[in-house]
Amino acid sequence: ARKWRSGLLVYLKSIQSPNMAIQDATESTSSVVSELKKQSSDGTNIIKEYKDIFSKEKSSGSDLKTDKIADEAAALALLKEFIEEKKQSIVKEDKREKWDFQSSPHAHFGKTLDDTYMAFLSWAKVKQDKSKVNVSKALRRLESYADWMHDTGTDLTEPALTSESVKKAVEAWAFNTSVDSEGRLVWWLDMGRVNVAQVKADFTPEDHLRAFVWYTHAVMYNDSAQKNGMVFVQNVNKIGMVQCFTLMPAKLSAKLDRLTIGVLPIKMQCMYMFESPTWITVFMKIVGVFMSKKMKERIVFFKDWNEIDKIGGLEAIPKGFGKVKGTLDESVIEDIYFAEES
Repeated sequence: ARKWRSGLLVYLKSIQSPNMAIQDATESTSSVVSELKKQSSDGTNIIKEYKDIFSKEKSSGSDLKTDKIADEAAALALLKEFIEEKKQSIVKEDKREKWDFQSSPHAHFGKTLDDTYMAFLSWAKVKQDKSKVNVSKALRRLESYADWMHDTGTDLTEPALTSESVKKAVEAWAFNTSVDSEGRLVWWLDMGRVNVAQVKADFTPEDHLRAFVWYTHAVMYNDSAQKNGMVFVQNVNKIGMVQCFTLMPAKLSAKLDRLTIGVLPIKMQCMYMFESPTWITVFMKIVGVFMSKKMKERIVFFKDWNEIDKIGGLEAIPKGFGKVKGTLDESVIEDIYFAEES
């Protein structure tokens, strides 16, 4: 514990401004850690959870010298061979069930299991040569996905995970998606537009699990996200720490972050944050100790709404988002899956 705390203080000192005393940083950190402990009433050690999330993200997302590289045309067949080898190496039948992907909602998106495999292979393309795929890397991330989905039990299958079954919960969270000038899918989340009362009163933790899993799969199967990656833009709206951590149980929140950060085959290009309160800045510094350098570089805190120009300007911003007058009047995911139900 002393070694971890020492490392944390060194990290905080390295990122603070010259005018910020280390004592102030330590006091802020202590107050946030104290509040995190209060919010862990369900037995979840939040800091430990995020340490594990970012550690596994680094391991599953890294290239290893022993990894098998294949041409794009041969990658799917090789991945299937690897999966079969994995299945055959497992003695207990119930342990092999995860590789059946019974909880996967691919069919409800008009996709096949091969389409799901291809999403992981697309994520694992070699950076220097896009015609090559790191199949071993794809397998590592796919196994993380198999484990995560299998652990949900029947939450995603009873009832079936369809757009109709999650629509009300998705609408309560006020998600929005668009495609930017670089062809990347942009996921917008405005905490100022989230129906907090409805989120807390009208939906169970399972409802939130299903809504987020459905939406992230819609993102995963999106062509723009697969080809060019994703950008996440959030107006945090100065949300208080207690309010944030009581929107859903801490255990579920960490579980969903694990899905988006280290399980799904989505290349997160950038994460832009507006209106972030001090506690989030401190929290990010704490968990930043466990993040890869690449991950830390992707998270950008904007202090002024004028900086919205850096992500496309008003014509690229959804109407009603934050404190700017965006003009975009569409949402990629909702327009595809909810249009017929409106």
